Amino acid sequence: MNKLAIVYVIITLICCLRAFQLYFSSTQELRSVEGHSWLPSSKKLNFTRESKTIDRLKNDSVVLGTESENMFYFIHVTKFATDLHLSRFRPKGHTYHFLHFIQSILPVVKPEFVVVTGDLTDAKDKKRITSQQYIDEWDVYQTAIKEKVTVDWYDMRGNHDCFDLPSWKSRVNYYRTHGNSASLIEQGKGVYSWQINQPIGKYQFVAIDACPKRGPSRPLNFFGYLTSKTMDQLENALISKPYNHTFVFSHYPTSTMVFGVSKKGRTFRDLASHYSIYFCGHLHKLIAGLGDVLKSYDPVTKSLELELGDLKEHGLYRIVAVDHDLISFVDVQLPLDQIPKKGPVNSQGLVQPMQDDKIIWPNPVQPAPAILVTNPKDARFSLPSKEPLWRIRQSSHIRFLVFSNETIDKLQVEILIDGKLHSHEASFVGNTKNPLWAAPWDPILFEDRKPHQLTVRVTTSDAVVGISNTVFRVDTHRIKIGGGSGEFIIKSKMSTVLQCITIFAMSVMLFLLLIPKFFAPQYETDVYSKKRINRLLLRIHTIDQITAKTPYLKLQKSILTWSFRFLQLPQDQPIVWHFTFIYILALLTLPWFRANFIPSGDTNAERYGIFYMWGMVFGGEWVPIADTWMFAAEQVTLDVFAFFFLVTWRGTDASDLLCRGVVHQNQRYASDTKAALTPTTTVKVKHRRQLNEMAWFKGLEVVYWLWRSSELVALSSFYGGIWPTLVQNINVYWMLFSGYTLALGKNGVLCKRKKQKHRLLVVVEGCIACQQHETVILLVEETEKKLPLNDDSTALHYNSSASVNATTLTQEEEQQKIGFMNISTSSGSSSCSSSTPFDGLPHVKSRKRQLKI
Repeated sequence: MNKLAIVYVIITLICCLRAFQLYFSSTQELRSVEGHSWLPSSKKLNFTRESKTIDRLKNDSVVLGTESENMFYFIHVTKFATDLHLSRFRPKGHTYHFLHFIQSILPVVKPEFVVVTGDLTDAKDKKRITSQQYIDEWDVYQTAIKEKVTVDWYDMRGNHDCFDLPSWKSRVNYYRTHGNSASLIEQGKGVYSWQINQPIGKYQFVAIDACPKRGPSRPLNFFGYLTSKTMDQLENALISKPYNHTFVFSHYPTSTMVFGVSKKGRTFRDLASHYSIYFCGHLHKLIAGLGDVLKSYDPVTKSLELELGDLKEHGLYRIVAVDHDLISFVDVQLPLDQIPKKGPVNSQGLVQPMQDDKIIWPNPVQPAPAILVTNPKDARFSLPSKEPLWRIRQSSHIRFLVFSNETIDKLQVEILIDGKLHSHEASFVGNTKNPLWAAPWDPILFEDRKPHQLTVRVTTSDAVVGISNTVFRVDTHRIKIGGGSGEFIIKSKMSTVLQCITIFAMSVMLFLLLIPKFFAPQYETDVYSKKRINRLLLRIHTIDQITAKTPYLKLQKSILTWSFRFLQLPQDQPIVWHFTFIYILALLTLPWFRANFIPSGDTNAERYGIFYMWGMVFGGEWVPIADTWMFAAEQVTLDVFAFFFLVTWRGTDASDLLCRGVVHQNQRYASDTKAALTPTTTVKVKHRRQLNEMAWFKGLEVVYWLWRSSELVALSSFYGGIWPTLVQNINVYWMLFSGYTLALGKNGVLCKRKKQKHRLLVVVEGCIACQQHETVILLVEETEKKLPLNDDSTALHYNSSASVNATTLTQEEEQQKIGFMNISTSSGSSSCSSSTPFDGLPHVKSRKRQLKI
């Protein structure tokens, strides 16, 4: 057993213990001080609307009809706007979309209340590099609400609202002075709620502020988290009383949050079964259509999570209705074709739509009719365990809300089911508060256990058309949302995925670094390890000698080849091995860099933070923000693992592992007479260059290194410049080392190897083809040395097959399916030829060769 290898393993284990201690410290706020923090609670909470309640309600006689006065139902219109991003630098969208929303949409929809789920301001500079809180952006937000909004308005912070924010009580926390619900968040310690009572039941709405307690400037401020104390507040809000439905609002999707554990040991997943829908924003529909459908259903908690695109660019808002406990919603877009692409700016090029402390309102726009079907509801977003879906089958009318500037008599309504015109016309049955329309139907006709499509088309007098499409079923079964990548993203736990990627990559690299210390030869007298390496090469040569290689053999050879490269790394490139080993352990246990994360802080303890893979530290206090894992996953995979792979690849090339006895088209011995006369002529094999030896590939390596280095330079532009972000950054020194190794290390970009095109290959002990090949070469060279060269007209003849046959094969060697390369040289137009019998055994033709004297 290699004692030095055991020492390296012990060092690794000690560093792993240190890493666990850092993880334990960084997540202290996420665990309850009263215990029960690691295991979820097995107790069922009280005051939940369980399946027994739903079963009992199945016998009700509620019929969704037309009489709005005598119906036992409630129509609740809730409108959400998310990600406003009021910006002093962005005349396109942003602030003007927000003003149009208040000016032209609220008077039409007339909701019970409005909830804005964060990112109230943009908080970015003109070049979108740095970030800070601008008081004029908050002034526009606060003034616009005071001037025009007449309904209840609830809001909460998003990550942009806590960019460059030292603490909640900081002077630059303008949400505390300008936010409409700031006092509720402060009183509720991050969670507040409100209720609405209706004859049919009670409904609760819970808002969560998940911003970090210390908000770094962008870009390392993307994830939110709930501490154990916040989880206690959320638990109390969700289980305090029974409600028909509970709705939860937060800026962050659950996929971009880190959740603590309540003092009773309950996780967020335990509490999620106590609400119906989780509304959020933040992801802005992502890019390239990945987030067009950021909606998901959790079959465990039996709840929905619905992300809404932003108002700043896409102009989106959502209307939600609750009709007899059936929840429906529709995402509506502002009439962007009526809104100028760029709004007015002042002489300094800033967006400041205020004069004398009053808003300069844009001209109103005329939105198309917005349609929200409440019965039958969309089966993709049904909640079988929390909604009375049987009421769809019991209903007598199709019901939908129409929001339009037009009067009722000027609207033309058309209903189609499965593309066929509905036989009954719709009529207005609502009032000024609830613009309800209804049309008779027979749901029994559609009880075939198949999905159907309901289309409602509303046309105004100006020929402006609003369309709504609803996929429904009347048998209470759900339909898959079919959100594709968006649904997958909203369901995933990004922080957990990033942690797994980072830890897995580092574990793989440590494994590949430590294994050679046990199995590769560490000194010249290590006979057993050398035999192990020789057996590995022998297996590679055996595969090389097979003419028709299957995909399995090619894969096997690749695995063996890379195994050889990693085993040779400590001996072949010891500096690379030691530096990589030390660097990976440093990433696990040491701070990565120190930076000015919060420039608006009043003290150095508020401004400067220390970055660990496990979290950030400000003034000795941990902030368990998952952005550190996002940065770590990028650095470990793209910087450390990628360059470790490239440097290891350069340890050997194709010729180092090629069997000498393999026949190739470009493999020839000196055959013509003049070449034989040259004193320096030797029998060699043409060097086959690997992919990483190509000039274009080396150019790509340079470009890749420059790109990764520029990312670190960009990081310094966000957080304080060269000092301390670059100078006190261990990643910078890794990039310098990797750049030096790629340029001037073994087989580096700037290194020129001698005799690259004609390299002599290594003979592997035990490889019959290599030994036979070497024997023939020695015989030819000895013969050429002994024969004097005098006259071209005289030549001696010898039988090459006799020389080959002099190398006696044992019975075991003859059984190996190894091809043998023959040497055949003659004067004039003579050429090399070889033949191999069908059984693959070596066969040498007897051919005389003239040697000129």
